[in-house]
Amino acid sequence: MANQPEPEDDLLKSLESKFSAMFDYTQWQRTRATVASAKSTKTNKTVQSLATSSRITPDETLDTRTVGTACSSTCKHSWNRKDLYNILDEKAAKEARKKEIEDNIMKMRIKARMQTMDEYTKRYEYLLSENKKLQAEIQGTEKQTHRDTTKLLRKYEKCRGAVSTINSKFHEDLETAQADLEETTERLNRDLENLHGELRAVEQRLKLKQEELHVLVTYKDKEYPSKALKISGLETEIKDLAAEQEEELDELNRIILIERTSFERQKVADNQAMTSNVTEKSISAMHGSLKDMALQNAVMKKEIEVHRGERETLKQDISLLEAELKQLIKDPKSQVLQQIFPHFFPKEPKCTPDMDVVLDIPTQECLPI
Repeated sequence: MANQPEPEDDLLKSLESKFSAMFDYTQWQRTRATVASAKSTKTNKTVQSLATSSRITPDETLDTRTVGTACSSTCKHSWNRKDLYNILDEKAAKEARKKEIEDNIMKMRIKARMQTMDEYTKRYEYLLSENKKLQAEIQGTEKQTHRDTTKLLRKYEKCRGAVSTINSKFHEDLETAQADLEETTERLNRDLENLHGELRAVEQRLKLKQEELHVLVTYKDKEYPSKALKISGLETEIKDLAAEQEEELDELNRIILIERTSFERQKVADNQAMTSNVTEKSISAMHGSLKDMALQNAVMKKEIEVHRGERETLKQDISLLEAELKQLIKDPKSQVLQQIFPHFFPKEPKCTPDMDVVLDIPTQECLPI
């Protein structure tokens, strides 16, 4: 018991106090009354057993004596001493009581441990079943997740391959287009430089002619009488030359505009051709199923346009037929019953509220004979 924890010591003490309160110890208390013969017999047997265990012979056993009153405070008579039998009985009773208490405590502890063990077993079985359910659920979730992940990875691989192919094609086409653009730009720059050179040459010629005109104007007073006609001719020539140069300049501007327009058209055509080429290359690089899908989409688009045109035509035809049908309904010749049985459908005007009522009833009727 000394090796048990402190709470168990408290439990043992409390149980011991309860068991101590429930037992009656009056039968072991010493009184002045005479001890009963039955108790003496039992005590003799106990003493004999103790004497045997203590190597006391039967001849040496002590006689039972009654408990009496002492003669004085210094009385030393043998009957006033404590009875050995009573001491042994008290000791045996204490040991039996202690053993019974310990047995009861042990039984209670065993019962508590058994109840705890049952609860732990039930808890273990419940947790085991829950763990099995969770394990099955986790396995199912893992399998579904694995399948979904596999599908997504496959889709990702396909998309990544298609994207890489499209990117590579796009970069190649972009490089080709940039090279063509640079080449066209260089050619246009060279042509523009040539045109600027021609323009500078014309301006140089014009400058020379202006210098000649200046010289003529400077010397007109000195040489005017003799060269008046020449000056007028030179002026006319200058005017003609200016007009010619203006015409040439206009022609040059027109040529430049035409060439620029042609270059722009050629650029647009090249861009369209490049776009169509890139589109054709992209389509050729596409998968067969995608080509078929694109072709089917184009065919469906054409069919939709054709059907739309036919629908509009049918709408117009229907509107015309409806108009003709209305006319036929209004035409009296279309009333078959009126044409076959005209006497059932007399053509008489209908009565209106503003008409007078005239009763045409015969007053006399001839007999059939």
